[in-house]
Amino acid sequence: MYGGGSANESVDLRASDGVPVSVVIPAYNAGNTIAETLCSVLAQTHRPLDIVVVDDGSRDDTREVLRSFGDAIRVIHQANSGIGVARNRGLAEARAPFIALLDADDLCLPERIAVQLKYLLAHPDILLCSSDFGAFDEHGLLADSYIASYYTSCSPQRGGVHARYPLHGTFDIADVLQPSGREPVIVAEDHGRVYEQLAFGNFIHPPTVMFRRETLAVAGTFDPTEKIVCEWEWFVRVARCGNIGYIDRPLLRYRRSATQISSDPQTPADSLSVAHKIHARDPDFRRRFPEAVRRQFGVLNLDAADAVVEIDRRKSLRLLSASVFAYRVLRGQTLRTLVKILLPAWLLQILRALRRRRSAPRNANLSNGR
Repeated sequence: MYGGGSANESVDLRASDGVPVSVVIPAYNAGNTIAETLCSVLAQTHRPLDIVVVDDGSRDDTREVLRSFGDAIRVIHQANSGIGVARNRGLAEARAPFIALLDADDLCLPERIAVQLKYLLAHPDILLCSSDFGAFDEHGLLADSYIASYYTSCSPQRGGVHARYPLHGTFDIADVLQPSGREPVIVAEDHGRVYEQLAFGNFIHPPTVMFRRETLAVAGTFDPTEKIVCEWEWFVRVARCGNIGYIDRPLLRYRRSATQISSDPQTPADSLSVAHKIHARDPDFRRRFPEAVRRQFGVLNLDAADAVVEIDRRKSLRLLSASVFAYRVLRGQTLRTLVKILLPAWLLQILRALRRRRSAPRNANLSNGR
């Protein structure tokens, strides 16, 4: 049964035997992490895999590390062009009917590909699926399930990730985890049309995504002009074309670090740019949800203002002014950002150092699991 009940139980592991899956990994200066990432892919229970790594102009030892994997992977080298161009190059090189995305510093759990492939085979009308994920940093595991912490719209206060999807069901992955065992392993799943939800903010974690190759034919590829937040823009295009699925099981370990793309101060500005593109493509959306769109742009301008305040104070002030006067958003963050704009840089550095010193014991306790 498809929909509110359990998923199509007639699709078992044998249906996916021999179905190739391409895993596309863009890599930039990933010499410290890419080997561990590739080992997690090579440890997948599913075969065959077509592993494509796009070295996006790395300047460290990424090339040498990739060479050590020999014929187990295919490597494409290109001049540094950004993650959107790198992902598109990998998609162009991928050979399989199903394609999984992965980043060069994250780790797949052994059953990831098998579980997602079984899900897509059981739900032929779903274009793309993602999953829950855990997180870790240099101190160790942060959480087994991290989606509610990482995406505001998936927090318990917002109804959790399940509230983002209209339909809910379950499916059995016992044959994926233990082919000789018969004890059911039931996993919850959510699915349906999420275009409107997704247009207000992303909740699909890119390195957990798998999709059908035909998805590219209906939705196109990543926008190469977006250097950082290209995935959200693409997910919205996919969601406008058809159904999206979510598997409520962590299938990935996400690495948190200060050098990842999401930590780039330009990320909020890129999110603002993507939001403009999303709504420009569908003018009727703003007419249907005027207040929600107003709040969205107010918050995005505020986030961008706060992110770039130490890089470009004039730009920060313009963004903050737009948030307050054009979109009528006023929050505690508004005042904090204004204070940052007005304070001298040397005083901001002192205040930041004091804040880090106060938070150090708390972070140490968190890393020890307390």
